[in-house]
Amino acid sequence: MHLKKVINLHLSNGEVKKHEINIKKVIVVGYGGRNIEKIQEHIDELSELGIAPPPSVPMIYPQKLEQLNFSNECQGSRYSSGEAEYILFHDGKEWLVTLGSDHTDREVEKEDILKSKLICDKPIASDFWRLADLKEDWDNIILRSYVTSNGEKYLYQEDTLEALLEVDVLFGKLDSLGEKDLENTVIYSGTVPTKSGFIFGEKFEYEIEHPKLNRKIKHHYSIVN
Repeated sequence: MHLKKVINLHLSNGEVKKHEINIKKVIVVGYGGRNIEKIQEHIDELSELGIAPPPSVPMIYPQKLEQLNFSNECQGSRYSSGEAEYILFHDGKEWLVTLGSDHTDREVEKEDILKSKLICDKPIASDFWRLADLKEDWDNIILRSYVTSNGEKYLYQEDTLEALLEVDVLFGKLDSLGEKDLENTVIYSGTVPTKSGFIFGEKFEYEIEHPKLNRKIKHHYSIVN
């Protein structure tokens, strides 16, 4: 099964062109932080919620192709929440970057992390950048998200990509975990910490910002229970 999608490819000169991609596989990277101490803090926080530590760091969670969701509605639950992530995708010629959310059911996560991800949609934006245009300023790119809960909007996440594994390091770790052919694979590459723990809401808004070129990719979705 393949999924064909026409995306908006934004070039560094401001030009936007339509570009058809062919998606064959989806994987989510868990525990993809760069700072081992912060990863352990996150693992300890999850342990307090009853979520078992991972057998390896990072982890790979294969997803179903039909979970990819380019719309503004996401199938979730009252105990599910989003995670702003950068996404890598190789279109057969070069690496592209976009924005996605690893929406996860936090109650199910206590019992089975893979299942908690499989039962939720995986939202993804339709706007993409070329990785080659970003590499020299990669660590200054910002991931940010907001949650609207009971009608009130909260800043949920905000950090630079310096908090996450460098792209080349991530590729090396994926290779060592058996993911050797990444062409046409959507890779959710890990998230940055929340500001104050999980917030369960009705709307998730998220963005990736490239300050040097003064541009953003933004996406949002309502959570449908």
